[in-house]
Amino acid sequence: MKRLFFYLIGGLLIASCSDPQGVKPTPPDAVQLVLRVPGADSLEIERGIDAAPNPGEVLNAIQLMWYEPANTVDLKQYKIYRSAHESGVVNYDLHAVKEIGQQGAVDTIYIDTQDLEQNVRYYYYVTAVDKDDRESTTSDTVSYELLAKPNQLSLNGNSSEITEPVMDFSWWSLETDFFYLRIEEYINEDFHPLVYFAKIQSTYDDGWQNYRLEGDWLKTLFYTNGHFRWRIDTVGDEDIQHHAYSGSESDWKPFKVIWSTE
Repeated sequence: MKRLFFYLIGGLLIASCSDPQGVKPTPPDAVQLVLRVPGADSLEIERGIDAAPNPGEVLNAIQLMWYEPANTVDLKQYKIYRSAHESGVVNYDLHAVKEIGQQGAVDTIYIDTQDLEQNVRYYYYVTAVDKDDRESTTSDTVSYELLAKPNQLSLNGNSSEITEPVMDFSWWSLETDFFYLRIEEYINEDFHPLVYFAKIQSTYDDGWQNYRLEGDWLKTLFYTNGHFRWRIDTVGDEDIQHHAYSGSESDWKPFKVIWSTE
């Protein structure tokens, strides 16, 4: 009887040490994705899921972004699931694992470059996993469809230097009704502030698109001896309610401004 008593006391002590509050361990909080807002195609607010640069490749990558959960102390990784099912309701596979705390990497951004095709909608959700391999419930589902990248970009006849206050941009694309021109000052790879942004209606003329800037006001916006770069984005249909987007980004084209003194 004494022996049984000690076994019972010992069992209670072990249980109280392993779970002093009497509460079963719970999985991490669900991941919350960064969701885009209508018309979010500008550098300041373009977040969530979007086309991402993939220089030299025919198609862009797809970038996914989420918020860090509140209880991150015991998190070890995020899991990214993807489906290319036409309705996005089945066939989700574990597509990637993002380890937390890797040097030089942002924990809450994943850029997908794997086996992507044009005009195919890809659906994603994210979960968080703690050090005991407990996995959270799923995040919201978001989706993206890659369109063809605008190409054959040209500025003033493919010039790399601007000397007069005239900028004639041209490119080829048949993808959408609207395009977005971005021009950035290029300080270095980590710092390239937005200088000019415009939404441009398609000309619907055999794919060639054109946009012109001119006037002395350009000399106040683009300083002499400054290094800049530009690109063209396409933005297709958006279903904000279901977080479904489409689009593409051209490769960057660099140029330098050296205003003529004559």
